[in-house]
Amino acid sequence: MLQYFTMSAEGRLAIGQPHEQTDWINVEQPTTTEINQLVQKFNFPKDYLTAVLDDAEISRTEQLNQQTTDHAALIVMQFPKLTTSDLGYLEYQVYPFALILTPKVVLTVSNYPASFIQDFVMDPESSRLSLDNHENFVLAIMWYISHAYVTALKAINYKTTVLERHLTRATRNEEIFRIMAYQKSLIRFKAALTQNAPVLAAVEHSATHFNGSDHQALTTDIIIENKQAADMTNTTNQILQQYSQLVSSVISNNLNDVMKVLTSLTLILTIPTIVGGIYGMNVALPGASLAHAFSWIAFGTIVLCIISIEYLRNHDYF
Repeated sequence: MLQYFTMSAEGRLAIGQPHEQTDWINVEQPTTTEINQLVQKFNFPKDYLTAVLDDAEISRTEQLNQQTTDHAALIVMQFPKLTTSDLGYLEYQVYPFALILTPKVVLTVSNYPASFIQDFVMDPESSRLSLDNHENFVLAIMWYISHAYVTALKAINYKTTVLERHLTRATRNEEIFRIMAYQKSLIRFKAALTQNAPVLAAVEHSATHFNGSDHQALTTDIIIENKQAADMTNTTNQILQQYSQLVSSVISNNLNDVMKVLTSLTLILTIPTIVGGIYGMNVALPGASLAHAFSWIAFGTIVLCIISIEYLRNHDYF
């Protein structure tokens, strides 16, 4: 899918047309025809577009240090996306996201919809993106990619806090599976942020691109955001590792408490069974000939049950 955008005379984002001059082309899940069309039109290597079709593609840059800016420059970064695991639990995957900076237009390419791109398309005025300067636009997108990790980590921390509130009555393995999904997400985050760091360094030290007066401040913000996400990932991962062990212990203790209560109930309910079994025998028994024998036997059974309950409760068995 190709989306064409340009800036209107009022400085607002406007939808463009393929045959018109555009400033930004957003490419999602490109087909072979669309790839060939863009490669022929803007004259850059085909792998600039096909790279994002491989979910295992690594972060990298190309043509950032050429002597001229006549060639298209490529920046590939990893961005997080919320998905559902095979077991049905929410987790984050990371996918490649390509930024292609040509002399005339900027292309953003991904094989999966990126939330920050759609937010900008739906509400460009509340974002930091602007098409007035293509390099500023690319840097802003890179900042949003790094910030997406921070947002995802905050969401994981919030869900962990909610999970902790329900931990006191947890007796199943669902909590452990949820934590496993979060830990898998953090492992992916750590690898992706590690890959993104050299890309940001390459952008910062590019000889031909991003040399404007305000570009240094923008690249510094992106690097800081990436470091913040990396630190949050390490901290959250350590917390979840300890939390995973704690959850296992708590679930085991909760199951022990349930078994303790069930065992106590079984013991108490055994008393009427024993009494009924004894007095159900067809032999002479004490008190069996009384007019109100059943009432006295039932009353005595209830008293024995109450005494047993109090005994178990005083010894923390109930």
